[in-house]
Amino acid sequence: MFFNMLVFELRYFVRQPSFYITFLMFFIMAFFISSSSKFPLGGANVHMNSPFSIMLLTVTFCTLAMFLVVNFVASSAIRNSESKMDELVFSKPVNPVPYQAGRFFGSYIVVLIVFLSVPLGVFLGSQFGLLVGWLDSELIGPNKLMYYAAPYLYLAVPSLLVLSAIFNSVAVYFKTMMSVYVAAVVIFIVYQIAGVYFDDLAFRNIVVYADPFGSGSLIDLTRYWTVNDKNTEVLTLSGDLLVNRILWIVLGLAMFFSLGKLSNRIVAKKQKKQFKVSAFVQNKQAALISSAKNYKSAGVSTKSQLIMRSIFELKQVIFSAPFMILAGVSIVTLMIPLFAPIGAYGTTNWPITANMVNIISGISGLFLFVIIAFYSAELVWRERQSGMGDIVDSFPVHNSVFWVSKILALIAAISGLFLVGMILTITVQLFKGQFNLELGQYLFRIVYLSILPLIMLTVLAFFLQIISPNKYVGMGLFILYYIVQTVMDSYGFEHNMFHFSQSSSVPYSDINGYGHFLQAAHWYTLYWGALSLILAIVGFALWHRGPSQTLRTRLSMLRYNMSLKGQAIAVISALVFVGAGYNIYNNTRVLNEFTTSDEFQDKQISYEQQFAQYKDLALPMVTDVDLTVDIFPKKRALSAVAKIKFTNTSNEPISRVLISSPQHAKSWDVTMAGGKIVEKLPALYSAWFEFDQPLMPDEVREGQLSVTREHTGFTDSGSDTQLVANGTFINNLELLPSFGYNRGLQVADKFERRKHDLPELERAHKLEDSQYYTQSDFGAANGFINFKATVTTDESQFAITPGYLQSESVKDGRRTFVYEMDAPILNFYAVQSAELESKKVEHNGVNIEVYYHKNHAWNVDRMIESVQDSIDYFTQAFGPYQHKQLRIIEFPRYRSFAQSFANTVPYSESIGFVTDSRDESKIDLPYYVTAHEVAHQWWGHQVSGANVEGAAVMSETLSQYSALMVLEKRFGPEKLRKFLKYELDRYLMGRTGEAFEEMPLYKTQSQQYLHYNKGSVVMMAIYDRLGEKRLNNALKAFLNEFQYQSTPYPTTLDLLSYLKQDATQAEQSFIDDQFKYITLYELEMKEVSISDEADSDGFYSVTLNVEAVKQRADGQGEETEQPLDELIDIVLFSDDPENLLAEDFVIYSQKHQIVTGTNIIELKVKEKPLFAGVDPYVKLVDKDNVNNLAKF
Repeated sequence: MFFNMLVFELRYFVRQPSFYITFLMFFIMAFFISSSSKFPLGGANVHMNSPFSIMLLTVTFCTLAMFLVVNFVASSAIRNSESKMDELVFSKPVNPVPYQAGRFFGSYIVVLIVFLSVPLGVFLGSQFGLLVGWLDSELIGPNKLMYYAAPYLYLAVPSLLVLSAIFNSVAVYFKTMMSVYVAAVVIFIVYQIAGVYFDDLAFRNIVVYADPFGSGSLIDLTRYWTVNDKNTEVLTLSGDLLVNRILWIVLGLAMFFSLGKLSNRIVAKKQKKQFKVSAFVQNKQAALISSAKNYKSAGVSTKSQLIMRSIFELKQVIFSAPFMILAGVSIVTLMIPLFAPIGAYGTTNWPITANMVNIISGISGLFLFVIIAFYSAELVWRERQSGMGDIVDSFPVHNSVFWVSKILALIAAISGLFLVGMILTITVQLFKGQFNLELGQYLFRIVYLSILPLIMLTVLAFFLQIISPNKYVGMGLFILYYIVQTVMDSYGFEHNMFHFSQSSSVPYSDINGYGHFLQAAHWYTLYWGALSLILAIVGFALWHRGPSQTLRTRLSMLRYNMSLKGQAIAVISALVFVGAGYNIYNNTRVLNEFTTSDEFQDKQISYEQQFAQYKDLALPMVTDVDLTVDIFPKKRALSAVAKIKFTNTSNEPISRVLISSPQHAKSWDVTMAGGKIVEKLPALYSAWFEFDQPLMPDEVREGQLSVTREHTGFTDSGSDTQLVANGTFINNLELLPSFGYNRGLQVADKFERRKHDLPELERAHKLEDSQYYTQSDFGAANGFINFKATVTTDESQFAITPGYLQSESVKDGRRTFVYEMDAPILNFYAVQSAELESKKVEHNGVNIEVYYHKNHAWNVDRMIESVQDSIDYFTQAFGPYQHKQLRIIEFPRYRSFAQSFANTVPYSESIGFVTDSRDESKIDLPYYVTAHEVAHQWWGHQVSGANVEGAAVMSETLSQYSALMVLEKRFGPEKLRKFLKYELDRYLMGRTGEAFEEMPLYKTQSQQYLHYNKGSVVMMAIYDRLGEKRLNNALKAFLNEFQYQSTPYPTTLDLLSYLKQDATQAEQSFIDDQFKYITLYELEMKEVSISDEADSDGFYSVTLNVEAVKQRADGQGEETEQPLDELIDIVLFSDDPENLLAEDFVIYSQKHQIVTGTNIIELKVKEKPLFAGVDPYVKLVDKDNVNNLAKF
């Protein structure tokens, strides 16, 4: 029976068109994804047919394959029930177990056969892409059978079995396909959302086992795979992946055998009891009928009908099982980001309304698309599918009642979901102590910016249903619209005029409110709203009424059904649509520039081809800046003039200078004594300046940089977020014209470079190239300058630049500030203007000021405390703070960073100011970020690196070390351990996506995962080896040697020589290992044991088995083993180190000599430990530090 039913199912589905259609669909998707470099699966250098790419694609398609399972397995499970054959089948002596199991496994095998299209598509697509030139030959590797077979067997086969068991059980239990569809949608959406919020370190151990598709285990297994690993490592069924596969297969089969109802018991349908009507009642009814009189029925207005019908339709939606399930799941998934750590380093933010609305909108998007797609079909086709269409159509009800009530019902249901989300987030706000609810922001952003676009989408969905022959075609058209909208950007259709119901983004800032962004949103709302109204009117005119009619027949009656009023409204809407479209086009493409990604890349290519030959041209060096800036915040306008002195520090005359234009400038100019601009190239953001008489070496001249920055109309994208009504923040590189070749305009993608015959990208000058030692890493024209500035702004705002306030005055509604520095600073400064609160304290002769939004005072004291602690520690460790003040100024959340200028630190409202720091077990983000930025006053402003590889080590790595020392002093080594775990994870993750080549730390090429994340771990490891005093003395000597020096600027070679000065030979080797090589460790606490009883002296015997390996990697991640013989921490804990709050939990901590291979360590301790760890404080770059701990 089992085999017969299995073969029957195979034969049945192989004859179905859906078998071939789904096979072709999956094949085409896999084919085109694998044939183009537009879809890099594993990173820039990972082969499209690599084992990793095939694994990733397999897991991705497994989630899509849910709908394959629904089509084949679930439909097979309830085919007898839907065709009313179940009672007939089970009237025979059929053994239900082999019968239903045969059908199940037969349909499951069909799914597996269809899924073979994915590896086939990858194989043929990658070869086709290479053949037609869509893929670079470097992106194609060898084709090996196990590359394709392992992901299919270990990922697809078990995952599809689990899905098949789940959906088979749902189908058999509920006996409706609707229940299966809902289950599939719920699983798909929850899976997508959970994947976003559960990537934090704290959740990874859960995700490894909780993921039914195995992607959590796969991601954990491959998390730190390098490019070489991704291109060569074949997936193996072991470890956590094996446990995950077994766990879910068991759960799936258990569900199949328990809920799958493997029995032939047929539940008889309840029959309604038939009551016989008595003769008396029949005679009474006959008498009433015979004496009936004709009464004129009281008319019911169309308005009343519309209200009653809308309520009826709304009930049909909200009380249906699918809606309640989707609504319930959406609420549950909304809870995840409300309580999950979504900030940096596992931190959480205060539940301010701006964040709450973003969460509601972000979570609801996919759910609401599904609801609109499904319920637009159900509402339009319900009466006809139930056989009641002709009866309902015979009612004396106007078509508008049917059409409008159904649309209103769905809109009301959607609005209800937002209302529930709003109530939930407000409850969370109150629960977490945030009482500034800003209900107006809730209503405006949710109704206008979220619900209104969804209303337009609802109208579109209804229109597509009206023009479709059945609801499935309508749903297909709506899904097709969604897919087309998603991929349009890749083909140059990036403008929002091509994206139905969408508009330019409207970010909200507590400091600047909605700013200037609403203007574009208003016009797009008018534009798409007019089109939606046209669709609604046409859809109404095409409404099905009476006997079924073709679309052509209904189109012939379009004018008649629209009526004159409808036609007039449609014409007016068309005029509004065209007028609004013209205005949008004029603003975004005529008054302002709009550039697609491809157009911008073309400009980059032209820029390189024309100017790359001049990148080493000698440039004037600015030595003095006298800046005047007039800011008009409400107009979003400014004018700036910088009077400069400049000199030629090179050994050759300068006759011409390449100028880069400032950002968002309406007009700009450069005047320098003895020359003029001879050619402007606005398309390439450049100009040529020529001297009449060359600027000779050491010659000093004067000049002027001027710019006018105004904004007319609105943009579609790329809006100016630096010059705003409240919270202007612009640095000089953005504000003024700059000298020299702009490396930021180079094409970064190496395959695009190769395609356009551009040379290999040089991300930084070689460390050994001494000709660049006289250039700062800020650029060849930027050194130390004498600086003063005069800034005017509105009377209600303050203005700040680096420097000391010399005077402040008010005249004619304008406030003027004059600043001047008392010593040279880097040619890197900013201008800010805002209306904010302030808090000022004095600490050891330094004035500390924090300017902040009135509702963001939570962490101001923490920032001040961090400034105080940092200045004290850095002064003692490295030397005195060079200024008499330090100011922190909050700026709008449009940019998320803090940046250190001379005695001035602009600080985004989105990172430290709104962090919820009440949980003392978490990393204090505001304290750490502030310490890092203060450290830049030493590392970056007192010492600046040369314009070669490794320059960021002098600024960022040393600032990281300095900040972490302050962090450790304030919070202890336990908090530092938690921070370093995040840093190690970020480094190991960063190297997996390296687009070119991982460099050793001392040669970092603007690779943040190196000089930030790896730099933190490495510097703390050197601190552990040398000790605080020796390391700080070395850094102090280095700073004293190169403080404010520019001839030459220091390099990492200089830094390393100072670090090694007082180090032993072993310590010097360790420093080289960490800086000059890509050194990795594999340390594992393999086994631990402890005696049951203490000996006569009260000591417990502890035996530890430590496995250790040391490796070096090249730039692509290929590793070679190195001999290991180092002192490494061995620590015994009385509690879980993840929960440590103090050193009291440490029973034993000593360094032991660890060598390659097995190390047996025997200890005697007075107290029984609970955990043992090797390098538990993350002092080494260990590729898997999870297994560094073991429990006794």
